[in-house]
Amino acid sequence: MKRMLEKLYFGEIYRNEDALPRGKGVEQVNTRLNKLEDELISRLSKDEFKLFDELSTTHNERDSYYYAETFIEGFKTGARMMMEVLSDE
Repeated sequence: MKRMLEKLYFGEIYRNEDALPRGKGVEQVNTRLNKLEDELISRLSKDEFKLFDELSTTHNERDSYYYAETFIEGFKTGARMMMEVLSDE
């Protein structure tokens, strides 16, 4: 079995895929969200759809920065906890 650092080095760790929320509640919210989005899109003109698409894309871009920062801060917190656990104090 490979160690975590080996997996990280060889690109075998994909945190983005592992961190997706799962469960019945998430599935229900996603289903509802998809239905609402489909309903909205069906009511939009071509120009309105372009604007909506640009808005959605920009939200996704912004969110990716937030998720990256959240991951980094969580990783740092975990590392600090390990340092504390391994210290002699």
